[in-house]
Amino acid sequence: MLKAFFIAILVPPVYLSLRLLCQRAWPLWTRLAGSAALLVVSQVYTIDSLVFRNLSGPDMPAWLLMTQLCLFTAMILFFLLLLANDALHCIRWAIRAAQRHAGQKTRVIAQSRRAFLCGGTASLGVTLAAPVMCLGTSAIGIAQGTALPQLHRMEARLPLLPAALDGFCLVHITDVHIGPLTSIDWVQQTVHLANSVHPDLICLTGDLTDGRWNYQVARGGTRIEAARAFADFQARHGVLACTGNHEYYSDYTGWMQLYAEVGIQMLHYAGVVLRHKGTPLSVVGLDDPMAPGPATSLSQVLSAVPGHREGAIRIVLDHRPTRAAALAAAGADMLLSGHTHGGQCFGMDRIVARANGGYVRGWYTVADMPLYVSNGVGLWSGFPVRLGIPAEIAVITLRQGTNSAPDFRDL
Repeated sequence: MLKAFFIAILVPPVYLSLRLLCQRAWPLWTRLAGSAALLVVSQVYTIDSLVFRNLSGPDMPAWLLMTQLCLFTAMILFFLLLLANDALHCIRWAIRAAQRHAGQKTRVIAQSRRAFLCGGTASLGVTLAAPVMCLGTSAIGIAQGTALPQLHRMEARLPLLPAALDGFCLVHITDVHIGPLTSIDWVQQTVHLANSVHPDLICLTGDLTDGRWNYQVARGGTRIEAARAFADFQARHGVLACTGNHEYYSDYTGWMQLYAEVGIQMLHYAGVVLRHKGTPLSVVGLDDPMAPGPATSLSQVLSAVPGHREGAIRIVLDHRPTRAAALAAAGADMLLSGHTHGGQCFGMDRIVARANGGYVRGWYTVADMPLYVSNGVGLWSGFPVRLGIPAEIAVITLRQGTNSAPDFRDL
C-alpha cells in the first residue's frame, strides 16, 4: 500500500514534465529546470522522512513544511486541471473524428498529432494564470486546514435513551494531530473551546499526536508541551479515549504514558460504566486495527462491559468508521469515529468515503445504530488542506427520541 502511494505521487510530475518538455516556445534549459523542480516538489514525503526523521510528523520548522506543502498541493491541483483540459480535447477530437467518418460537414481545424499533444494549455493566459490560481487555492486550503476548529452543536434523539440521560452532553474530539504545524496556543484554545460548553463527557477518538515528544511545534516549544494542554480538559465524567492509527507510528509507549499523566483514560478493547443521575452509561473504546496482536471479538468486548446487564446504553469509540456494521450487529447503541477528516475537500471526500466503507462525515444510521463521523479538529501534517469542509469539535446532546428510529439535528 505504501509503495503504491509513493509510485502514485510520481504520476503528476511525470505528466506535467512531459507536457512541459513539449513546449517548444521555451528554451530547453528552462523546460529541463522546470521538470527537475516538479520532481523535487513531488518528493516532499521522501525528503521529510529522510532528512527530518519522520513521515507522520517530521521535526522541522513550520514555515518550511508549509512552503513545501503549498507547492506540492498546487502541483497536484494543476495536474488535475491540465488532465481535465486534455481529456476535454480528446473528447472533442473523438467527436469531430466521428462526425467526419459519418460524412457530416464540419469545420475542422487541421492540426498535427504533435500540435494536439503539445497544444492544449499552451496559450500565455492559461500557462500563467492556471499555476497562480492553483497556488492561491493551495494557500487558502492550508490556511483553512490549520485554522482553529468550530463548535458543531447537535442533538441525537435515541428511542431507547433513559430519561435520566436526556440532556447528557458529550464532546467528541478526534484527529488532533499535534505536529510541526500545531502550536501550543492552538491546542490550548481547542481545549478551551471544548470546555466552554461544560460537557458531561469528553471523548477522544485517536490520532492525537504525531512524531516524538521532543520534536518541535509551530511558534516554539515541543510536542510534549503542546500535548500537556490536554490536562486542562474539564468534564463531569472525565476524558475517555481510544487509539488511532497514528498512535502506533511514533513512540506509542511514551505517548500512552503521557495521556495517563494528563488525565486521559485510554480504553483498549475495554469499557467503563458511568453513573449519571443514578443511571448507568457504558463507554467502550476499541484499538485501531494498526494495533499489534490478534483480532478481538467485538461482541465479546461489548458483552464484557459490566453495565450491559443493567441495560446501559453503550457508546463505542472507534477511530475508523469501517467496523460500524459489525458493531451494530454486536449491540452498540452509538458509534463515534474520525479518521476521514471529513474528506477535507469537496470532490476528494467521495474518494475518502469509498476507502472508509461509504462513511466520510456527519450522521449515519447503521441497522438502527447512530454513527457520527467527525471532520476532526486537526489534520495530518502531510496534507493539511481543507476546502469547504471545516475542522470541528462535535458537541452532541443526547435526547429521548419519540420515533422508532434515531434522528439528529443541528442546533
